[in-house]
Amino acid sequence: MTKLSAAEAPIEAPIDVVNFTPTLKLVIGFGRGFGGKSTLLTEIAQRASNQGRSVVVADFDARSKTMADLFPDAMVPPTEELPDVKAAFSKLLNRMTKEKTSAVVDFGGGDRFMLEYGRDLRLVEFCARRGIEPVAIYVLGPEVEDLRHCLSIYEAGYFRPQRAILVLNEGVIREGRTVVGAFESTMKDSGFQKMLADGAVPMLMTRLPCMDLVKSGRLNLYAAAAGDGPDPLDPVEEFMLSDWLEDIEAKRQRLGIASWLP
Repeated sequence: MTKLSAAEAPIEAPIDVVNFTPTLKLVIGFGRGFGGKSTLLTEIAQRASNQGRSVVVADFDARSKTMADLFPDAMVPPTEELPDVKAAFSKLLNRMTKEKTSAVVDFGGGDRFMLEYGRDLRLVEFCARRGIEPVAIYVLGPEVEDLRHCLSIYEAGYFRPQRAILVLNEGVIREGRTVVGAFESTMKDSGFQKMLADGAVPMLMTRLPCMDLVKSGRLNLYAAAAGDGPDPLDPVEEFMLSDWLEDIEAKRQRLGIASWLP
């Protein structure tokens, strides 16, 4: 696993977090395809389950349906048409409210949906009234299009919760590039800096060397890291996965954002 010196690491300073009573969490992930978003959301959902907390998984990513493949009970819209996606999301919010359960949602692109749905419902305000803590997670690769896509959602203003996480994914950096070199333009971008000024928290997600094996095996990350499951990893891959999960959690604890998740 790549370790960075303090001088090399992207901005990732501890922040002051106001203590709050645990509430329902609505975690929505945004990012372009093949950027690691579904993998991170899968980890978040499995983390909650591994720690004994119930969570509803919803997969509205028309392009890949990764989470629907991993979670048999995942909520999915009947079609990819926008009215059906909007109706399915409303159904999810109703379920969260009635069943008092948190949710992890993969919206794929999400830009068009949030623009349209924002005209129907002020989502952040709805959540506040219903005791739901909304969290936006933007998963970024190093390409300029990755940031532009996330900024299009953020700047539209229809879903701008108090808690937002900017995940810089080392796993999609082309071979031969350093983390600092790959994300330098992203971190200097005025839009990225505006999100930081508004309270978004940046976090580096380091590369998992055996990610292809984990994804192709459709493994439960936490079970596989513990050596459990029907198709256990070899000791080397098991250690890599365990180390990767521990690194992510340690960063969340240090940044004060672990309690933002279900």
